[in-house]
Order: sequence, then structure tokens, then C-alpha cells
Amino acid sequence: DAIDPAVMYGFNLRVPQLTLDARYGLDGGWAIKGHFNSMFVSTELLFGVGDTWVAGDWRVGLDASVGVYFGKLAQFGFDALFISPEYRPELTLGYDFGDIALSLRGTLLLMGPETTRVGEIWAGLDNSNAFVGHSEMLYVENTTRSNSVWYFGLGAMTTRAYYALWVMFPDSPGLFTYPRIVPGYEF
Repeated sequence: DAIDPAVMYGFNLRVPQLTLDARYGLDGGWAIKGHFNSMFVSTELLFGVGDTWVAGDWRVGLDASVGVYFGKLAQFGFDALFISPEYRPELTLGYDFGDIALSLRGTLLLMGPETTRVGEIWAGLDNSNAFVGHSEMLYVENTTRSNSVWYFGLGAMTTRAYYALWVMFPDSPGLFTYPRIVPGYEF
């Protein structure tokens, strides 16, 4: 992000999703971060590191996270499970205008090997391609007097169907693009 605080915690609610993010700044522009995202039947848990380079009002950030993507549906007559390691590199270019900052973030979504269970049968999906999708977002960030940040983002995410709706399309090779609007508050 264009704003470079030492410690940021974030919370946003996207129905039917809940996302929690935490970032702790270290010396020299480095940071450690965590990401939790849960929907009705799937959950992501990621941990990572990032580095930010500052040149005047410009910021360039590079982050790398690794974690697990887990989904389970055991209601409505289903007994299905999906689990996979997830890798998420991100590149952010930002400009700080003072109280307002703009950030353009690109994210690559990689997963594999992917494993599913339906009933008592375990199987791996087509693990020949780790590419699951990508996301591009433009964020507007507004710093408050107490150094908190209100933000909103607008962008698009393109993913394989099983990333967003894995129960319905567990092995679809198709990519689907959908808009994203993300409001949030960091304190």
C-alpha cells in the first residue's frame, strides 16, 4: 500500500465473506503479514513477508505469502472436502498524496497439489498447472487523524471455477472474471 505504517490490522466484510488481515512492520521496509478469508464453504489462511521501497511519495511493495486453501461441505446431503497449499505473490505500486493515497496491486494466485475427498474416496485434481488466477485492484486510502485508514478498492479477479466455487465445478479448467469492490478499515 502507499501508506507505510509500522503496524496495520485490517477487517472487512464482504457478504458472504469475512476477511481479516494483519501486517507488522519491521526495520528497513520489511513486514510480516497474515491473511484469513472465509466464505460459506471455503477458507484461506496465509502467512507471508513483504518489502516496501520508498522513493519520495512513490511506494513499491513486493509481498509473498504461503498457506492453505480448505473447503468442506457436509450439509445438504454432501460429504466433500478440498485442500491445497496456496502461494500468493503480490506487487503494489502506490503514490502518497498526503491524506489520500492510491495503490495499484496485482496478485497472482497459485495452488497445488490439489486434493479432494468425496465420501470415502480421495483423489488429486489435475495438478499440472499451478496457476489458479490473478487479481488487479486500485485502492483509494484515506488516513484519519488517529493514523487509521479507511479504504476502498475496485478491480477484477479472474480465477478457475474451483477457487471461488469449488463444490460446483471441482476440476473446471475455465477462467472466470468477476468484479471486486472492497471497502475496509485499518487501525
